[in-house]
Amino acid sequence: MTALADTPARVNALIALYRESHYDVGMPRGGAATLRIGEIAPASVKRWIGGDGIAFYVTACNPHSMSLTRGENEVRLEALRAEIRARGCRWLEGAGHVPGESWREECLLVAGLETAQADEIARRHDQNSIVVVPAKAAVTLRIYRPDWRAIAGESADLEWA
Repeated sequence: MTALADTPARVNALIALYRESHYDVGMPRGGAATLRIGEIAPASVKRWIGGDGIAFYVTACNPHSMSLTRGENEVRLEALRAEIRARGCRWLEGAGHVPGESWREECLLVAGLETAQADEIARRHDQNSIVVVPAKAAVTLRIYRPDWRAIAGESADLEWA
């Protein structure tokens, strides 16, 4: 799927939405943790990342932020799980959402990938961005749309792939 050129208003709105989102993850021993762009990951997530040093919050849903049906997204997400499983990576289930809004997008927090592998996965699943979760630094948004850079500019919480 090829991304359409976006208007500056849509690019700014999407990046604002990504920044506003809460990226929840179910922890292995129960409970949940929330990741936020520009903030340090919760201690429970940092412990789970452990020696990998970094994890990536990825999805295959809603390619290029175009809404698909629940069924289409479930098929895409299961394909992503199969790919992560085949790579031998660890993952936790999660969902991105904006508090007070009905939108939810199922995601995986994946450890055991190199950045180049995460980039490959994001591009193959037609994602505008992923969330980068380092164990020792603030969470950032990694964007795969070079055409957005002139609109969004540079910021400490954005990475350009």
